Amino acid sequence: MNQSLSKLKGYRKNQWSRVWGPGSQKGQSLVEFALTMPLFLLLGLGIIEMGYALYDQHVIVKLTREGSNLISRGTTLQDAGTAMNSMTSAPVDFSGSNSKLIFSVLKRVSTTTAGNYNQVILYQRTQLGSFSAQSVFTTQGAGSFGGAPDYIANNSDNDTNLRVTNVPASLVLNLGQMAYVTEIYSHHNLITPFDRIGMSVPTTLYSIAYF
Repeated sequence: MNQSLSKLKGYRKNQWSRVWGPGSQKGQSLVEFALTMPLFLLLGLGIIEMGYALYDQHVIVKLTREGSNLISRGTTLQDAGTAMNSMTSAPVDFSGSNSKLIFSVLKRVSTTTAGNYNQVILYQRTQLGSFSAQSVFTTQGAGSFGGAPDYIANNSDNDTNLRVTNVPASLVLNLGQMAYVTEIYSHHNLITPFDRIGMSVPTTLYSIAYF
């Protein structure tokens, strides 16, 4: 009886060693799985977050192009803003603090007797939304603008504060020519906890289009 019990215990021990022991294949596979699973999980979350951000960026790019198309065709800035509000979809929302829309019209002054002759100025400007952001186009000072529906600069021929200080080299305007610019900023809500593990993920999306 005792001999049979000893054999049974020895058999179970040998079986355990073969399955879970240091040299067992199943035990090694479990260890490898435990080590690699966090890496695969992190990769999967990264793909999900990147895809979500790219989708949001696509929405913003499409809206900026539509905005510049509208104002370049003679639509007033006020009407263009109303139209853009009706076209918004997540994540863009100009009615609150999540997004900002900025319309700008740049013009190279053609009046030969004007103080701003041959200078690129900010001819029109308005914005929607209370998201904390500013236009990439800066001027020499704080110019003043009229009200709706066109928001045209006051004394655009001679107010030197309206001169744009950082016109891109790729934006070439002839005398009297205008550039119609739309900028959109929007907050990107993270859907994965990347920021909690020390990884930097952009939370502000931006797009600009000019015709």
